[in-house]
Amino acid sequence: INLGTHKERTISMWFKAAEPATDKKQVLYEEGGRTHGLNIYMEDKLLHFGGWGNKRNWNQGNWVTTKPNQVKADRWHHVALVLDGDNQLRPNALTAYLDGQKVGSTRATQLWRHQDGVGIGNTNGSTRFADGASGPRKGFIGGIDDVQIYNDALSTNQIEALANGAIL
Repeated sequence: INLGTHKERTISMWFKAAEPATDKKQVLYEEGGRTHGLNIYMEDKLLHFGGWGNKRNWNQGNWVTTKPNQVKADRWHHVALVLDGDNQLRPNALTAYLDGQKVGSTRATQLWRHQDGVGIGNTNGSTRFADGASGPRKGFIGGIDDVQIYNDALSTNQIEALANGAIL
């Protein structure tokens, strides 16, 4: 997953949060490390989807964030993060979805080769966050199921199908 450079990537998973209102960062998914990566995490009733890289002016990274209270406790939600980038920073290259609906999109490049592993439900090494913090954080409190990683940028219709239980 992390040994090459990828212009396209889709992360899809189901999760059920026991404590979405906590002020601690709860990582659902992360890959990369301090220099390049992607992540999905919850903090203070918000779900954050992001990416960063130390090439092509993507150093600070970019995140898409849900509105407060969209994640309900003890309810299964589907999330997806779609990267459709290239070797230059460009708009709308990183798109986030919650329950099959587009949350938003932001600027991104391709995902460059990175050294840390993949973390599901916690960090595996280090990661970056929207507030500029980095490093390991609190593990996710709840359940995670049906994690799928594609080396393609899935379409909105394909994300909707996954959120409705389809198998691609």
